Amino acid sequence: MSDPSALTAAWTEKVLAWLPGVLPGDGPIELEPLVAGHSNLVFALRRGEDRYILRRPPMGEYAASAHDVLREARLLTVLADVGSTRTPRVVAIAETGDAAGIGPAYVMTRLPGEAIRTEAPPWLDSPEKRATVGRELVSALAELHALPIEPFEAAKLGRAGGYLSRQLKRWSGQRDEFVAKGVRPLADEPPIREWLFANQPEERASTLVHGDFKLDNVLVDPETSRVTCVLDWEMATIGDPLADLGFLLSFWPDSPETAAVFSELLGEVTLGEGFPDRAGLVEIYAELTQQKLTMDDLRWYQVLAMWKMALLLEASYTRHLAGTTDDPFFACLDTANPRLLAAALALTKSG
Repeated sequence: MSDPSALTAAWTEKVLAWLPGVLPGDGPIELEPLVAGHSNLVFALRRGEDRYILRRPPMGEYAASAHDVLREARLLTVLADVGSTRTPRVVAIAETGDAAGIGPAYVMTRLPGEAIRTEAPPWLDSPEKRATVGRELVSALAELHALPIEPFEAAKLGRAGGYLSRQLKRWSGQRDEFVAKGVRPLADEPPIREWLFANQPEERASTLVHGDFKLDNVLVDPETSRVTCVLDWEMATIGDPLADLGFLLSFWPDSPETAAVFSELLGEVTLGEGFPDRAGLVEIYAELTQQKLTMDDLRWYQVLAMWKMALLLEASYTRHLAGTTDDPFFACLDTANPRLLAAALALTKSG
């Protein structure tokens, strides 16, 4: 069994030899691993005054359809072409199997701003600033959903229509594949899946969807509380925009009870005075997109989001048990994932 740390160290040596030829400018390059999420490997780069981010899949084995950073790089390129102002620009790409032994990986510009994760930063110190961050977050989502989808279709990054059915089929298939390999049973997963299939709503008009849109996947300017950058486009495609809104609601604690569902991942930042609650997020989105929406319209999408996240993290937990990842976070999934699924099952019985 390979040591993930040793694999990363060997790969990093190759990266340091590759970067001088692909980054603009000259001079020494600084590379620093970032603890920013628990999926792909992320590194901060610096050359002179210029700053960049490098992303690649985790070391070790992973599902063939997961961690497709090259697709993400293509998508970011299209986003730049259609005029997105809250996304980084791709600088260099290392294809899978390249001669330097780097790929798959890519380098992008690093936009200013700070991530808000499980603890509130010192500058987020007033109800007014928290309210601004909440509205900015939803505004960034509404902007994303207003982008034209034709360039993304032309780049084969998704297609209009049938998104919800494809999601159910894809994630069900992945879970069945893992079960066939003997992973642990999750008692609440089958009834959640059954409920999702039985209650699938009529799909909304297709837009670009991010697929993982939540507070810790954006950067915020501490001076203005403005969202400067949307990160983590790995799961983006064309689909039903309410899937993004439902995902945001699911991972936006607005009470001690909702915070406890997955406290290891979310923290309690959004319980601070000034942040809108879940219903408030829906009101802001409805206002910005000129739609009529209620929380009940989002229930199915919330369950979908929690179910998908649990299945995604269960794959990571399986890698943790196999010793192919050294991220200590994944140990908490032993109890956290069943707790997430229990909350999703409870939501299917509400209303």
